[in-house]
Amino acid sequence: MRSLPRWLPVMAYAIALMPSDAIPHGINGHVHVTGWAIERLPPGDLADLFAEQEAFEAALFAASFPDSGYAISDPYGEMAHWPPFLEAHLRQVRAEVGPPFDTPEKRRKAAFAIGLACHGLQDEIFDSVFLWHIAEHDGQTQEEADSGTDAMLFTDGYLRWKPAKWAPVDDLIATFAAEGHAVDAETIEAGMARVKSIVIDNFAGIAPVFERRYRPLLPWTAAHYVDPAVPGSIAAEIPATRAFIEALWARLHGEFPAAAFVIHPYPDGLRRLRSTDPASTSSWVTLVLGIGARVGSVTAERVTFTGPDGPVPYDLRHTRWGGAADDWTRIVQLRPRVELAVDAEYTVEVAPGVELIDGSVTAEGWRYSFRTACGEGDGCPPEPADGGIEPVDAAVDASVDVSPDAMVDAILPDAMPPDAIPPDAISLDGMAPDATPSDATADANTLDGRVIGEDAAPPADGDDDGCGATPGQGGAGGVLLLLAGGLLRRRAQPSAAAPRDAK
Repeated sequence: MRSLPRWLPVMAYAIALMPSDAIPHGINGHVHVTGWAIERLPPGDLADLFAEQEAFEAALFAASFPDSGYAISDPYGEMAHWPPFLEAHLRQVRAEVGPPFDTPEKRRKAAFAIGLACHGLQDEIFDSVFLWHIAEHDGQTQEEADSGTDAMLFTDGYLRWKPAKWAPVDDLIATFAAEGHAVDAETIEAGMARVKSIVIDNFAGIAPVFERRYRPLLPWTAAHYVDPAVPGSIAAEIPATRAFIEALWARLHGEFPAAAFVIHPYPDGLRRLRSTDPASTSSWVTLVLGIGARVGSVTAERVTFTGPDGPVPYDLRHTRWGGAADDWTRIVQLRPRVELAVDAEYTVEVAPGVELIDGSVTAEGWRYSFRTACGEGDGCPPEPADGGIEPVDAAVDASVDVSPDAMVDAILPDAMPPDAIPPDAISLDGMAPDATPSDATADANTLDGRVIGEDAAPPADGDDDGCGATPGQGGAGGVLLLLAGGLLRRRAQPSAAAPRDAK
């Protein structure tokens, strides 16, 4: 039996004590997609804002903030994912902080508001687009995707940033209160401390365990999770997040034009639709919105899909975790019901009348065109090679400097001492991946009766609420399996649990 470092039982015990359905994961993905998007901003006032190190780190830590509520099972985490809270927070920043954002503290608060909003958008993109690719190609689910991709980011050498823990706690408390939820500073600080300690600062101690368990189950995902050409991948989130940051900056200045509510499509116009087969998730067209839209105002009557032979029959979907008329969505997805023509131009149009969460209604339409994939040997021009991310050699260093006393202070102030669990009670040998081949579960993932079936939010009172994870099993690796079972989620819960009415 190979023993793990003596500090790891402290971390494992800490996580095992946390609610298994409330532990944040995928947080490093949020932090880094936000950072990579900021690095790609064009020169100007917005790029200058993030040139200040405190503002940059505030945005990065804010990108982890919504999941800090899950770390201590407080509803503020769920609320912080969704457009109603974000709209209220942006209004508060505009009213109390600026513009103009003419002091370092004001700029730091503006940066935090932007980073906080990026988290929920990234969840909607990943869940509503990339998770379906994973189901189709690897036959796996949210649990494997969340823990697997964050671990891969570490072991493949992409992780660069460990932002300082900071938030405008008093301002957040006021916004939560205005939205109907009372939370105190101690609770928020406790949630942020767990995220900072376990997931950001000391992820090197647990990433290899997740890597060993999940990479074998995710061969297609491992090859494409940072592929900018695959809609919804971590790399493909970057341009959408950059456009969202620009939209948020405009909203903070009261200058966001309703006609620009679609900020990024998949395919993005420079790339082709990856498949013409309606049975494949790669035939879907997805629009990313820069502001929450009421689902009931984005209907098939308002969204048209046309090609060389006229209108295309399609199914309209929104964010994966909601579908009621009064839910808010930042995703509009068109899934064709028929085979599309090869190497042909198609157009999507959205008519005026979409209701936005800031109270405005679009008075102008939106339109874009794209081309479908070429047939084999058709000599298509190559797609853009840019948009990817590069690994950083320093990030693959798996050494960890963790003080058990510091871990206990941050995570378990009243828990058992560090030596209560002997280090040889936990072994990597208990973390072998399941033997079930990935295609054995593919038939269970059906969409609309075709290949991967109708998507529906899991029932709010069921075993899986979109955020919860299955507790680990017993055996030699029992504590670490509890850890893996708890620290697995990257996204918000179904919107059935989220507020639906902007205030």
